[in-house]
This record gives sequence, structure tokens and C-alpha cells, in this order.
Amino acid sequence: MSEKEKFLRDVNNAYMEGDEKFFMEHITDDICWVIVGEKDISGKAEFKEVLDQMKEMPSVDIEVENIFFNATHGIVEGVVVSRNRLGQKKQFGFCDIYKFANGPGLKISGITSYVIDISRYLQYREKR
Repeated sequence: MSEKEKFLRDVNNAYMEGDEKFFMEHITDDICWVIVGEKDISGKAEFKEVLDQMKEMPSVDIEVENIFFNATHGIVEGVVVSRNRLGQKKQFGFCDIYKFANGPGLKISGITSYVIDISRYLQYREKR
């Protein structure tokens, strides 16, 4: 496994575990996270606020299906499995595009996230 693939897997593990320390060490001060169709998160302070909000949500499991990368970007796609406030299982397909910062070590300077609710589709497939 390459250094970048391991790093991107560590990023997703940090999401699952709510590991704020990992993110604060591996994002730039001017991080920009675009969640397409939802909101834009700008800067380390706002990113930390979102992480704090995520801690209050039910736990999630992330199933990484594919990781692609080159010198400047990494792409991770997979499924997030969680439960809503009523305890119902929800699945979301995601594709996260990470922009690596210039400089030593691996840091993230940008993220673009595409997320769609696939719960109905998966339930349909499971019943077949």
C-alpha cells in the first residue's frame, strides 16, 4: 500500500472515529471543504466546528470501495452506513476528492464531497 493510499484510509478512519486531532494535524489553515448541494466550510476553525457537530451524531461506518490518487489529488469512493434519530439504517454513497497541499508531508488543502442517499436502492437490492 502506498503512502497516499494509507493516508486516505487514515482520513476515512478519522471520520469514523471522530479523530479531531488527526484532522487538525493534516489540514491546512485555509482548508476549503465543499459539500456539493449542501454547504462550504472554509478554514480550520469552521472545519473544527463541523467535526464537533459530527461527534453529536450517531456513529457511522465507512466502507471504502475505491481509492485513486496522483501527485496533487486523491479520490475516495464508498458507502457510509449510519442510523438516523429514529434508529433506521441509512446508507449514503460518497465520492470525496482531496487536494493535497504543496510542501513536506501529506496535508489536505481542499475537499469536494458528493453524497447521495442510497438507502432505498440498497434495501431494494437486499430484498431481491
